Amino acid sequence: MILYKYMSNRSFLSNLMVRFTPPNELNDPRELAPRIHIKNPDQYADAIIARNFQPGYIRLLLENPTMTEAEALSRCRAASKQIFQKYRSNDEDISKMMFDIVTRTTNENIGIFSLTETNNNELMWAHYANSHTGFAVGFDTETNFFSRRSNDPKLCGELTNVFYSDKAPTVYFEPGVMEIPKNLFFTKTTKWSYEREWRLIRMLSAADSVVDNKIHLFKVDPPSVVSIIFGQKFPEAEKESIKNELIKIAPNVSFANAGFNHKGEFVVS
Repeated sequence: MILYKYMSNRSFLSNLMVRFTPPNELNDPRELAPRIHIKNPDQYADAIIARNFQPGYIRLLLENPTMTEAEALSRCRAASKQIFQKYRSNDEDISKMMFDIVTRTTNENIGIFSLTETNNNELMWAHYANSHTGFAVGFDTETNFFSRRSNDPKLCGELTNVFYSDKAPTVYFEPGVMEIPKNLFFTKTTKWSYEREWRLIRMLSAADSVVDNKIHLFKVDPPSVVSIIFGQKFPEAEKESIKNELIKIAPNVSFANAGFNHKGEFVVS
């Protein structure tokens, strides 16, 4: 299968490096924004209390030398009761705290590489190829770059098509477990369905290069790159030198141009 990536940064044409982007830096603020559900609130509250009761009790005594053991115990019991009530009532602060845990975990660790089925979408050329001045890369997804690696965690390295739904995925919590479903990474709202997107996710820690401590780049193997399509406004004078240099590192690549013909049709030829 051939999938496409619209681009404006020309560095790819010389180094074959692509960026895997954390969800919070993508252009949809609802990326990886799940609903939160605690499977058993009472059990979860009990686990929180059991984990924190003794350390909290000791900390109170250390920080308040004049406090009696009975008073410290009373305060800890009162705090435990409050925690129990919060979890039982689906308290908004608890949901927000857990939501923040999920989003922080994914944004710090996961990068997304997005592709599309189509190379002739006018809106995509405008949005992602800098108003038709950029280019689109055709990738052969049967090559090694799109295969799971031996050290890939669950869900990473699996090229998957995006599901479009206005119902947010649900992340389930239970004591000691945060159950993140696959569809969290591969769901977008129906407003984005025109993109016909596919995704590959990887751990950012596996990047081949990191620029400015925030841009995580992965090297694409040359056989994966099968076509370059220049946008209608791509400078004509630069095309020939780009072709000559790129074919040295990706010998299987072909070249085409995108734009409107004399009939007003948007074509790739």
